[in-house]
Formats: sequence, structure tokens, C-alpha cells
Amino acid sequence: MVVETEVLVRMPLAEYLRECGYRVCEAATVAEAKAVLNADTPVHLVVTEVNLPGEENGFMLASWVRQHHPDTHVVLASCVANSAEKAGDLCENGPMLAKPYQHEIVLQRIQALLRHAGKDHQRPM
Repeated sequence: MVVETEVLVRMPLAEYLRECGYRVCEAATVAEAKAVLNADTPVHLVVTEVNLPGEENGFMLASWVRQHHPDTHVVLASCVANSAEKAGDLCENGPMLAKPYQHEIVLQRIQALLRHAGKDHQRPM
């Protein structure tokens, strides 16, 4: 799942990942992401922007995912340099992704996480 407020950022990344063979859900807010995660569609990985609108941000979403869907991987992304320090153990497999997204780097991070987890890359994100 790609959680990103900016549609012009979210859609190209989601489309790129689809072209790479992934089934991708999209969400613009934490509430939308939680609804998808609580639906019947399995989600193996969430790429989320840290600075999401509303009362909850990407850090809160990552914490919620850890608590309610512990087998789902989380990758945090931010354009704010010091956000990586706040990520703590919420950010898997290295530092946060920097924005603007470099699609190839996002893909490499996803492949590494799913490979490490033994999940097929055709599974939903």
C-alpha cells in the first residue's frame, strides 16, 4: 500500500510498482489506510509519508500497523531530514526513504523486505 496525500506523487509511484508486478492499494490519509488494512485484502507492506494530514501522521500509522498487523512491513518516507531520528524502530531495513521518491530505490527497499520475509513479490502491498 502506498499512503501519500499528494495524488501527483502517489499515483506515479503506485503505477510504477504495478508495472513491476505488484498489486498496489492506495490511500491518501491514515483513516483510508486503516480501512484498507482492516478489509479482507491482505497487505504485506506499507510505504507511508510521515507528514499526513489530519490528527494522525505516518509515525502513528506505523505504530498502529505494528500493533494491529505485526506481519505487515512499514517503510516511512519524508522530505524532512530530521524525521529519521524520530522513526526509531518503526522504520525497517535502514533509514527512512527520502522524498521526492526515487522509484528504483523504493522498489529496492520493497524487494529486500519482502525477500527477507519470504513473501512472493506478486502479493499485495
